Amino acid sequence: MHERAARDVRSFAAYLEDQTEYTKARLRDVITRLNYDTLEPDGNKCFPYLEFWRGIDDFGSSVAINYDGGVDILQDEEFIVKPQYNHELHEEDSVTIAEAKAQNSVKIDVRKFPVSLLGYYQYRFSETALFCAWFAYLWQEIEGYQCGLKVRTVQNNSISMFSLNDFLDDDFSAFMESNYGGKPPRVENFFPRKLSVIELFLRAGQFGYPFNPYKNYWRYFEKGDEFTEIVTYECATGIRSGKLSERFAAAVTGVTQHDNSKSALMEVTRFTNERIFTGWQEKFRPAGMPERMHNNAYDFEYWTGVSWYAGEEQKSRLKAEEVVRFENTYRIKLPGAFFHYLRLFNGRQYNNHYLYFPINDLRTVKVKKFYTLEELDRIAASSLSEDPNVLWIGLLDPDASLGICVQDSSKDYGKIVIKGSSASQVCDYSFDKFARYAQSSPVEPEIFAARENDVAFLKERIEQGWDYNTTYMYQNAIGQAAEYNAHEVLELLLNAGARLNHKSHREITWLYDERTMDILDKYI
Repeated sequence: MHERAARDVRSFAAYLEDQTEYTKARLRDVITRLNYDTLEPDGNKCFPYLEFWRGIDDFGSSVAINYDGGVDILQDEEFIVKPQYNHELHEEDSVTIAEAKAQNSVKIDVRKFPVSLLGYYQYRFSETALFCAWFAYLWQEIEGYQCGLKVRTVQNNSISMFSLNDFLDDDFSAFMESNYGGKPPRVENFFPRKLSVIELFLRAGQFGYPFNPYKNYWRYFEKGDEFTEIVTYECATGIRSGKLSERFAAAVTGVTQHDNSKSALMEVTRFTNERIFTGWQEKFRPAGMPERMHNNAYDFEYWTGVSWYAGEEQKSRLKAEEVVRFENTYRIKLPGAFFHYLRLFNGRQYNNHYLYFPINDLRTVKVKKFYTLEELDRIAASSLSEDPNVLWIGLLDPDASLGICVQDSSKDYGKIVIKGSSASQVCDYSFDKFARYAQSSPVEPEIFAARENDVAFLKERIEQGWDYNTTYMYQNAIGQAAEYNAHEVLELLLNAGARLNHKSHREITWLYDERTMDILDKYI
């Protein structure tokens, strides 16, 4: 995580830690009164769940009883988890601005986290997983299983549930079916031991949606001087095992092909549970171990769900022999990452998520279209005769051609090429980095510079002809400079001719500091 994301996580962890004892006491009280012995089936002979409902944008949680959809939020119950935000409490403007200044004072090291990759890194940490791990840990501490019920946390739009019986997301938990026909057997403790916070966090992080089948997912375990781990990629799983001294070199074995992503992830769950029952402990995976399940398992950023299987997208997949035939026809060698991107997606015809791609440390481009193999066949016949080093593989938005260097003797082999109305430009990033860091909401360098008060960069961009009124994903530089109280950049943009699209800055005292408002006064 970059520095600002880490600060946000620490702040969220502090919010949870501050009420740990309160939540433990509330949980003990609730299960004393609402449990297997005190609740009965409803008129339809359905036995209830005990649920803790939280907000979409807030983790404050209420107590509820659920008879298969007939949810009763118990109004006379205090919160189990106190809300993050008290919307009835209006902070003084000076407090709000001070908090914003403290947040903005944390600088991001763009050598480690380039601007073009910030959108990718922005959401790499799941607050939901941390919340569920914390909640599950407290549930263990109070021996919550003694209530004997099926118990879960529920996000209040009902699409996100987490079981407190086996500590899994609803796509993978064995405790999500309603019980009909009278009183079922008491739900017993699922595990033979308490799980660590790390184990709970890793379990809580196994979401069914969104899910990326083209990422190598690993789960790592140790027992004595041995290690074992399971990996999934596409719809397959594989195992690595051996002595701890062998963990950096052991090969993946026991590769099993599954029908769909959910089946593969259910195998990960089965493997994980079996390891816990037989004395293994799950840990964070050590750095430096193999990244890929096999040589061709490139990480491609992609967005789908666990129901991903052989639909239209999979029917369009190419055989490796078809791509090899294309290479041989035109006497080129496709870089490995693009070879398999083409083979797997054949033009990205059925999924338009995550289509912003980085081309260097500053910039991303939006791909309007990747060509299918059939289209590449038509294009390559003429384009490669003009320039045998560049294969044009798609179109960008706004109109420009996207290409890749395909002569393996070239120093630019594998790099992205862009051609607009002028000459072609060879970019810094190769295709494997280009496809690995695809995003839905990239951070534009002009927006980043405005927030960081980077006068030199924006002055250079203006001199290059950059339109200071350009809007990126509903944001423009002048608005961000004002919001972040970046005074020098604000004056630069205003002098250039940029203007905020409102005249009520003096009324937004909770956002703009006095100097920002003084600057705006001169130009409005």
